[in-house]
Amino acid sequence: MKKLKRTYRRCALTVLAVLMILLIVGSCLDLQISKLLYPGHESSLGQFFAAFGEMPAFLCFSCAGILLFLIRGRLRSDWNVLFLVASALLVVFGLGMNIHEATDNVPALPVWVSLLVTVFTSAVAGVGVFLLTRQCPTKTVLRFILTIVFVAFVTMVLINVIKVPWARPRMRLLVSTGNDSYFMPWWQLGGTLKQRLIGEGISPDEFRSFPSGHTACAACAMLAILLPTLKKQWHDKERICLAVGAGWMLLVAVSRIWMGAHYLTDVVMACLIALGVSVLGIYLFYFNQKLFRKIWTLVAEPSQKKQKSV
Repeated sequence: MKKLKRTYRRCALTVLAVLMILLIVGSCLDLQISKLLYPGHESSLGQFFAAFGEMPAFLCFSCAGILLFLIRGRLRSDWNVLFLVASALLVVFGLGMNIHEATDNVPALPVWVSLLVTVFTSAVAGVGVFLLTRQCPTKTVLRFILTIVFVAFVTMVLINVIKVPWARPRMRLLVSTGNDSYFMPWWQLGGTLKQRLIGEGISPDEFRSFPSGHTACAACAMLAILLPTLKKQWHDKERICLAVGAGWMLLVAVSRIWMGAHYLTDVVMACLIALGVSVLGIYLFYFNQKLFRKIWTLVAEPSQKKQKSV
């Protein structure tokens, strides 16, 4: 545990350092960077990430549901129906949110395409976690389930709670109106401007720039750093798993700036929020032994309560 904690701390500090540098750069050059990267129109690649960039957060729910379904027989037998219902709700929520967000963000996308992509990726992810956890201790799988659900849910809630009152105008609004005076730095709330422009017929969605929901959900891919806890052969591969997840997050973040939906500071702050929630979630369920012991005592069968885990 000490070695794992040290690895996680170093990875988190590295990501934090990079994000803080980018936040400083964006605080000074937000508008200039967006003018350089945003071509003034949408692209097919940008629309792809608009539709499916948030998928890691939704896969957290569906994968958690699949894993809970698989281990329910090793938990309290008198709660079997409860675990079955919870696993079904998690899977349905993950699938439903992914389909809804894809078609909502890209209205031209046929529902059947969103459904096909969602079912396929969820099936692949489900098979993947099944193979990883076949010989994994129940306590370790439970830690993983609790962490990914906590991080995905809290991150999504925080982002949406911040977006509405912050009301930062999107870059594409500046371009479509030809008015750079609508630009606001990330630390300034745009409520007054929002009220005035909505009254003139501007869509409320044009004032949801800060922080980036797509990037925050994409940042949940960095929870791949937890996968080595499920597979002994993957130990010491935490940095590789983190890099893969961070790669997806980077692609989504750049695409959001490229589409004029967000500024650099929007995507950086979203990553910082996701990182903070991830650190909290990992601490609570992996390193706060007192809390996890209470959870384990509550849900485990008597024969399982002495089981060791990562």
